Amino acid sequence: MTLLSVLSSFFRRRYRKAYNKGSYSRSLRLSKASFLVFGDTEGLDVAARSALKLGSYGTAAKLYAKADSSGLVLRDHGKNQFNSELSNNNISGAFRASLIIERKEDWETAINLLSGKLLSLSEADRFQQIRELSAISDLPKKISDLHPDSVSRITKRPGMKNSYTIPSKEKISHDRRNREITRLRESPSYVIGELLVSAYRKPWRILLLPFTLPILGYKLVREKSKRSVESINLHDNRNDPVDGNRNCIVMFPTNGVGFGHFTRLLAISRKLKNTDPSLEIVFFTTMPTLHILYDEDIIAYHIPGRNRYEELDPAVWNSLAEEMLSLIFSLHRPKAFVFDGAYPYRGMLNSIKNRKKLMKIWVRRGVFKKNTKPIPVDSINHFDAIVRPGDSLVEDSTDEVEHGAIITRCNPILLLDNNQRLPKGELRRRLGIPESAILAYIQLGAGNVNDIRRDIQHTLDAIHDHPEMYAVIGESILGSRITFDKERVRILRDYPNSMFFNDFDFSVQAGGYNSFHEVIESSLPSICYPNLNTGRDDQLARTLVAQKVGCMIVLKDRNKKLIRAAIDRISDSEVRGMMRENAKILQRPNGASQLADWILESIAN
Repeated sequence: MTLLSVLSSFFRRRYRKAYNKGSYSRSLRLSKASFLVFGDTEGLDVAARSALKLGSYGTAAKLYAKADSSGLVLRDHGKNQFNSELSNNNISGAFRASLIIERKEDWETAINLLSGKLLSLSEADRFQQIRELSAISDLPKKISDLHPDSVSRITKRPGMKNSYTIPSKEKISHDRRNREITRLRESPSYVIGELLVSAYRKPWRILLLPFTLPILGYKLVREKSKRSVESINLHDNRNDPVDGNRNCIVMFPTNGVGFGHFTRLLAISRKLKNTDPSLEIVFFTTMPTLHILYDEDIIAYHIPGRNRYEELDPAVWNSLAEEMLSLIFSLHRPKAFVFDGAYPYRGMLNSIKNRKKLMKIWVRRGVFKKNTKPIPVDSINHFDAIVRPGDSLVEDSTDEVEHGAIITRCNPILLLDNNQRLPKGELRRRLGIPESAILAYIQLGAGNVNDIRRDIQHTLDAIHDHPEMYAVIGESILGSRITFDKERVRILRDYPNSMFFNDFDFSVQAGGYNSFHEVIESSLPSICYPNLNTGRDDQLARTLVAQKVGCMIVLKDRNKKLIRAAIDRISDSEVRGMMRENAKILQRPNGASQLADWILESIAN
């Protein structure tokens, strides 16, 4: 030890002297050797700074990456790593480095340099680069503002009806007044007043009021005015130039903390575009992830969910949604409108009700929890068709209220087909995971944050007891950053994470619709922690079907002991092989293709 200490001190004096004299090539060689031989942290720091001085940015970037992998923080680490990565034209690496810059002034300088670098790229390259950066972390405003969000114009052709038009201010005001009159005529006060006026005009009806008023009141309370929307015909839209005559479909997915509704409509949109490339897809959504839609060549409009506002009255938010959606209809003149959400917003219903030539479709759940409060019939009757996507459970329609909309069914809707997943090894190389490792994917979705972290921690503890196992935690691109102090744990923040399923040996999932059917379709053995606190989604019932056929382990109640037992069981390669074979029992063709074909056929007719 004494000899090593002497040699280490000798090298340290030499590379310090060389660096101070400006002999950076010599200081680089000596300091690298000192780090490699003696594990000298200062040697690594001097080597990295020497490489920067020499303009060897690739070498400097590798040295700072070495420090990161070793858990070392060097002098001015973030700032110097940023400069080395940016000078090496590694924009993603530079952005990652900017996240650890401590001084505000240095960070602002870094962001300015990064935005300048992005501006030097072509629009297409800048688009792709910003998308990659958004998958790493939330973007600073200066960078997010660089997103090329302009919409390509459609070339006009003689006699075409496909050009964009916006109605005059008078027409917009007229449409707004009509919607307001319709709203007033459907109100309980108007309906009751109409009955009283009728009795005044025909006095003999006054004798019937003791009977007709209670009956009307009962109907208003029970059904919230069951009067058919078709009876309210304030103006005829058949010759209206802003009515639907363009090859366009407007999609409206709603989401809170997850991607379920959004992902289903994106899946359908992809199939629609594959079949009819000329079709214009427009998204109007509460989801903030518009960059995903831009990458799909989809026009996108965003309205923040009401919970994003401080103490906003629901009526005000619905009025905003109504106005925005009405203007979108006027501009794009779609042939169809597709809504995917748990409950239809009043503002949305007001905007679609008088559009006679617009086909209105509601993509609902295939199966609901028992005793779930039904949707009012007057809300359902705004739609021409209700789509019930398939699920693991047999649909139970006994709680469905009677309505006039067509019911259509399809197989489970998936964003990716199996041939669209990335080849095995892609993710492992990206995250530095050995090919021989047993790799687990963990994604527990939404719910109580503390409960999720507890379940994840117990799961990681159980995985840690298996030296051959690694874990990848799926991190939502909507949520905040998460960290876990485990050496064989990686974080994946991408969309959709299912594109990497070929790399995983098993998963630990919640029982949501999308994640459930993704693991079934990919034959990925899974442990399921169903969320029992959902409003309408019966995750427990859905996942027990998979457990019954032998392709999923379901833990309704969870503790450290039960989780450990499940991990121990799924660690057996024979068990996983059996689960993969059993998953084929539940696999069905992608319902997105079925539904896309049905929509195109419907609007063609």
